[in-house]
Amino acid sequence: MQRFNIYKKSKKFHWSSASIFFSLLLLLYLIYFIKNNLFSLAKGLSEDAFLKSALLFSFIILVLKSIGLIKPKALNGTFSGFLEFFEDAIIVDNEKFQIEEIKLVEISNNDYYGKPTKNGFDSSLSSGIENRITLTLNSGERKTYYFELYNQYDLGKVEDELVSYYLKGKIKFTELCKILKLKQSEIEEYKNQITLL
Repeated sequence: MQRFNIYKKSKKFHWSSASIFFSLLLLLYLIYFIKNNLFSLAKGLSEDAFLKSALLFSFIILVLKSIGLIKPKALNGTFSGFLEFFEDAIIVDNEKFQIEEIKLVEISNNDYYGKPTKNGFDSSLSSGIENRITLTLNSGERKTYYFELYNQYDLGKVEDELVSYYLKGKIKFTELCKILKLKQSEIEEYKNQITLL
């Protein structure tokens, strides 16, 4: 049985490299502004201090970015429970949803642990927690949960259950192909295979 960690995002403020960067930039600007406008220091001394501060600031940014090259993005939340797929149900954090109760299953699984990202000053590696499952129930209620993937193709381990949901009309074929990361050339053959089931 394959299970995936449920991730609950925190609403608390989290110091990221980007927030540190912009805070330091603002502080540097304020110091420069105060020195130039409120104190009558010699012009050369003020500019010298500003240049030294700018060099120190650049060094700090370089260190932050270097750390981000090898370390995944810090978590701003907690793991709580598991996401489990069965042919007749989906269990999310001990809450069981029978397939008959579900109108539509939507899954976004484009993130995985260590995935390269382009997040400016933040880490260059993802923590794999931006994956989402949305269950639209027959009552019209929508429930969305985030979950962790450690490897890019981990949802392929529950392919049988996902195909079962497709055959029951709970998931669209295009969605199934995206979840399983099928290439364009594989889609037609895959459709023929599952129609034989």
